[in-house]
Amino acid sequence: MTVKEIPLFFQWATQSDSTPYWYGELQGDEIPTYTEFLKDWKSHYFDGSAPEKGRCFVILVDNKAIGQVNYNEIDRRDNSVELDIIIADDRHKNKGFGTDALQTMSKYLFLVMNIQKCWIDVIQKNPRATRAYQKAGFKITRTFVDMGIECLRLELTFLDLQLPLL
Repeated sequence: MTVKEIPLFFQWATQSDSTPYWYGELQGDEIPTYTEFLKDWKSHYFDGSAPEKGRCFVILVDNKAIGQVNYNEIDRRDNSVELDIIIADDRHKNKGFGTDALQTMSKYLFLVMNIQKCWIDVIQKNPRATRAYQKAGFKITRTFVDMGIECLRLELTFLDLQLPLL
């Protein structure tokens, strides 16, 4: 994802079928303004200038942008990282695109960035996302409450990854 695509990412996060799972009532917060959004999504996510701090990638289907997947700042104490994903339009959900994007991102992080564990948090009111993460190999490791919202943590470790033998 490039700096030129930030407005598209903002639209997906704040004005799409996926918005309730990122911002708003289900998340216990308000939808940010563009300026507020940019405080969280700094330029390194889009220009590659600080890969240890995180990076966004566009999910393309038939050369059309349908969403984004990203990793956040890498924790080098245990070589772990949190992932996020948006498939903006419900028409593109339940087709395996998110699962494929998460598997591709995880393989990249394990093999190129020396990550040992990827994790993703999801609100329990989003079972479709939970199923997609599980299809990608992530396993529920705990439940927790964040700002009054019931959530699940799902993790994928390098050892869980099914890589072909050389």
